[in-house]
Amino acid sequence: MATIEGLKGFRTLGAAERAAVAAVTRELRVPKGSTVFREGQSADALWAVKEGIIHIIKSASEGREIVLEVIAPGELFGAVVALEDRPYPAAAVAAEPSVVWRLPAPLARDLCQKHPTLRAAILAQVTARLRSAHEQLRSVALEPVAQRLARTLLKLADKIGHEKQGVTVVSITRRELADMVGTTVETAIRVTRQWERTGIVRSSRHELGLIDPGALGRVAQGEQ
Repeated sequence: MATIEGLKGFRTLGAAERAAVAAVTRELRVPKGSTVFREGQSADALWAVKEGIIHIIKSASEGREIVLEVIAPGELFGAVVALEDRPYPAAAVAAEPSVVWRLPAPLARDLCQKHPTLRAAILAQVTARLRSAHEQLRSVALEPVAQRLARTLLKLADKIGHEKQGVTVVSITRRELADMVGTTVETAIRVTRQWERTGIVRSSRHELGLIDPGALGRVAQGEQ
């Protein structure tokens, strides 16, 4: 996977078209906290993560910012609006030092018009993330906060977790976690501290380590 042309969907293109994609794709290093694109900016490119983590962030009232999605390596972002030539509806910010690929939107649109399989692959990835977002909204309406926090943390561990001293660690703040499940940061801190006392997780300022994923899974299922 030299560049974006190695991702699912792009592999269905012919050799000449993959070479054309590789020729115009730019690889960019994004320091932690830096913005890839801003909310409302013209969607002039389709993006993918090579290394690191990108957060899709929406501005809310009173200057708050809410993490809508967590984009892991191998995933596209800013894709649908780039294909439809619309502004980015949210910002993309590096949650850790990251490397991203940038494919100009005009070429992406041209390829998708010529190759429905590529467009279908892009839309399938986006649809899967939308389905997850809908499930998250349903849980906000129906489930206790601890259950929502546990389920979200397990999903993040599966998606972006990394091993550290024998424990799966997720790089996320309590505020980001709270925003993702629709609760207050104070509640997220209270629940995670309770989990620390019972040996389910360990935490630092920007990380949560899953010491007992089984117990966390039982919380996610509403069993405790």
